[in-house]
Amino acid sequence: MNKRIYKLFALLLLAIFFLPYIIKIKELDLVVLLIAGLALPAYDFFTSKDES
Repeated sequence: MNKRIYKLFALLLLAIFFLPYIIKIKELDLVVLLIAGLALPAYDFFTSKDES
């Protein structure tokens, strides 16, 4: 369970890091790339059944 909490914390830190870029960048294609860069680790986190 502890590793899952650490992974969630890392995902939240990544989201906090990306948030200013997502808000300030006005070009849609770059925003889509940033959101996809955040969505891939989020997908991996939520779909993995691994407790390690």
